Amino acid sequence: MKRMLAFVLAAVLALGMLTGCGSTTDLEAGSKSSAGSSSEGGEAALKVGVVFTTGGLGDNNFNDMVYAGLNAAKEDMGITFDYAEPSSGDEYTTMTYDFAQDGSYDLIIVLSSDGATAVEQVAPEYPDQLFTIVDQEVVGDNICSIVKNGAEQTFLTGVIAGLLTQDSSYEYANADKKVGAVLGMDVATVVAMAAGFACGAKFYDPSVEVLVSTVGDFSDVNTAKEMSLSMYEQGVDVIMNLDGSGTGIWAALEEKQFYGVGCGSNQNTLSPYIVATAGFVLSQIIYDQCKDMIDGTWVSGTVNPTIRDGAFDYLTDDASVQLSDEIIKKVEAARDWYETNSDVVLATTMDTVDAWVAENGQAA
Repeated sequence: MKRMLAFVLAAVLALGMLTGCGSTTDLEAGSKSSAGSSSEGGEAALKVGVVFTTGGLGDNNFNDMVYAGLNAAKEDMGITFDYAEPSSGDEYTTMTYDFAQDGSYDLIIVLSSDGATAVEQVAPEYPDQLFTIVDQEVVGDNICSIVKNGAEQTFLTGVIAGLLTQDSSYEYANADKKVGAVLGMDVATVVAMAAGFACGAKFYDPSVEVLVSTVGDFSDVNTAKEMSLSMYEQGVDVIMNLDGSGTGIWAALEEKQFYGVGCGSNQNTLSPYIVATAGFVLSQIIYDQCKDMIDGTWVSGTVNPTIRDGAFDYLTDDASVQLSDEIIKKVEAARDWYETNSDVVLATTMDTVDAWVAENGQAA
């Protein structure tokens, strides 16, 4: 499963940049381009509408993973899809309504917390329309919610950060034992990712300090960079990207020379200072949603991807910074411990991290 996860996520960067290959819907203008939306050899098996996050395509993360999954479904199953890219949170509902009112879409996929509000409003008014919401839970007979455990996605990369910050063999590691996470927004899933990262960073040494800053906007590159530089000045030598594309964070790494951790699709090539990426098989999940629709096996309810079924992993392919055998050994030991102890639940808020570490940490 680890190899498959790495392969799927490594392909997302290239697929996500090919935004001209899918069909584009400009819902505000009321115009629609169908380029690339027709399946070869006949009518499409499935038509999907997608409302992306405000980060848009080319984020090397969430949106690009969904786009990659849809492109794979188009290639393998002949689906067609249209997408909308909101520029602000208040556009989600309008765009979701427009897809539902069109009446031609078999499935409407909506992303993020703002998207959840849209689905809550639109889905009850269109009971025969099927919806999939990603990263939020909305209950309804016509809704499937894909709700990941954000803490699980980042736990192992947190272990990496906590070990690397104490390893003097790494050129840019200092003696302060401080790591950080920059969040795009203060929403539950992202906060849980920060908490999981902190659990991992403290797993072998509870004295490791974890600093957290929230930008308030996934597209505010300048503020993300400023927060990263501020963390560096406070002694942080490894920063976890929880800010979408991470462009501002990577700029800070290269200006000051310290380490970073990617998130979502494989971000290891985006900076020579990235040591690993906290991967998530979202592209495969979206592909499976399309397949379930075609097979007639799609069901409403909540789906919870977990680390134990291979939904998350740390990716090191193509990273310029190589992790030592000793670090890898300890990360794998942490994985084995977590997967074996199925009753363990990671902290999902920063104020519960220290209690979790006190109970579960493996300090020597």
